[in-house]
Amino acid sequence: MKLVAVELTGVQLQEQNFKVRLHVDNPNDRPLPIKSISCTLQIQGVQVGEGKSTEPFTVPAHGEAAFDALVTTNVIQSFPSLLPRLLSSVQQGGMPDYVVSGWVNPDLAVVPPIPFSHSGKIEIPASVLSLQPPQI
Repeated sequence: MKLVAVELTGVQLQEQNFKVRLHVDNPNDRPLPIKSISCTLQIQGVQVGEGKSTEPFTVPAHGEAAFDALVTTNVIQSFPSLLPRLLSSVQQGGMPDYVVSGWVNPDLAVVPPIPFSHSGKIEIPASVLSLQPPQI
């Protein structure tokens, strides 16, 4: 699974909503109908969001498909524990780690949900890291 695009779709005080475009490959010789995908996003070990696919789709045999997932974050809740970890990572010359993990729920009676996990590094602009947490 690979991240293709992220679009901010709504912002409220307690919640931020994104439409995330993901790409998935099917190495099998049969089409793979997907009922749903659910996932969580962690940055530097802090869970910052949860998401789910917007509608069922099918990945063709030996093919690929792109789909949209709706991801909800709560920056106010995660920012106090996330900011020190981000700063520490950047000050040590590194890029913050992220992990997207979850379940693919095939639309096949005999196939159970399939776990997945993908990790990588995020380049965070210095201007973002200079923000102060909101006072509540």
